[in-house]
Amino acid sequence: MAVNVSTTNTIQTQKLAQVVALEVAKKAGFLKLASKDYFGSQINGNMKAGQSYDFILPDAGKTVDGLVADPRAISERKVTLEIKNKVNSVETNALEGVTDIKWEKEIGPSYAANLINTIIKEEVDKAAKEATTVFVGSGFVPLAQAGAYLQSITTEDLQGFVDPMAQAVLASNGQAFVPTGAPDALYGKGTLGVFQGIDYKAERFLSPVKVNLTAEDAGVEGYTASTAQNDPAKIQLSGVSGTIKAGTPIFVNGCYACDTIGMETNAPYAFIALGDVSANGVISAQPIYTADNGNRTCTKAPSAGDTVTLPENGNYGRAYIRAKDAYNFSQVDKLDIKLSKEAAVGDVDGLRVSLNQFTDGLSATNFSRWDMTYMAGTVEPRLVTLAMFKA
Repeated sequence: MAVNVSTTNTIQTQKLAQVVALEVAKKAGFLKLASKDYFGSQINGNMKAGQSYDFILPDAGKTVDGLVADPRAISERKVTLEIKNKVNSVETNALEGVTDIKWEKEIGPSYAANLINTIIKEEVDKAAKEATTVFVGSGFVPLAQAGAYLQSITTEDLQGFVDPMAQAVLASNGQAFVPTGAPDALYGKGTLGVFQGIDYKAERFLSPVKVNLTAEDAGVEGYTASTAQNDPAKIQLSGVSGTIKAGTPIFVNGCYACDTIGMETNAPYAFIALGDVSANGVISAQPIYTADNGNRTCTKAPSAGDTVTLPENGNYGRAYIRAKDAYNFSQVDKLDIKLSKEAAVGDVDGLRVSLNQFTDGLSATNFSRWDMTYMAGTVEPRLVTLAMFKA
């Protein structure tokens, strides 16, 4: 049986790339709002998937009393982010043989949704575990505390994201955000409103956290600091029964979060569990920096004998709030593949999707692939906080 291979879709190639980019942009508020493209100009033309770039957080030094200076060597801290590529593809010979198929309605949106949802899910989960503070409570109280905390340490604009199911629970209790226009027309859908001057959007990949633990004289049995950049720290607990779920914050007595120049705040530092672990096991958390200089994130490291506080048992919805420029999002202009018969890029509000189409000369099968190449991640974790409220 002969295989029909269509070669008549050249005209719609650019349009289809734009359609996919538009669908991606509609769902990409988490990547675009209150973020900054720090390295886009350096990446383009020099991109290699898997390559890493370093951000340098400067030292703020230390001020002392009197006439005697206390000079010290500059101690900068690096934040490393990696270029990633996500691809969604389809064999198009069967589809292109159907004359009444509507690419813009039947193919573009679904493939775009799969592509961007995969990216958002991964990046939201990672970013939520990079916060240095978590405020826990009921109703809007933790949201108020989280917003007030960030507003006390920065004058930058703030952006919030809330689990939409958790927001529905708040609404059912008579609590609601103040309606407002979207920060950008493109992101109008999913905009919840304003609370304490912060715009909030719905983000369904901010998954809830369930706490079901028995804690009696919970404490630190041991602590192992990170031995290499981006390696997690390890905390050995005692006095806790049950499974500590990923995303659960652990508060250690005497460990307080620092502002962007390394000065102590009155907010407890949150050691957020990076993965599920049986209680009294070793909990992995983000590395902390405690040196007495401007880039420290926590006032001290946990030590054996420190007491530990855990959230009360219950199901918690989550909100994620960050200051402008605390998060980086950069993209590559275009990804052309050799031997591709058609290559195009869709660019909507800085969200770029590359489309490549080519034919296998042996199997006579047409292939289309959509690629999104990007670098995303938290640059300044001290300007990111979470609110956990009981659902």
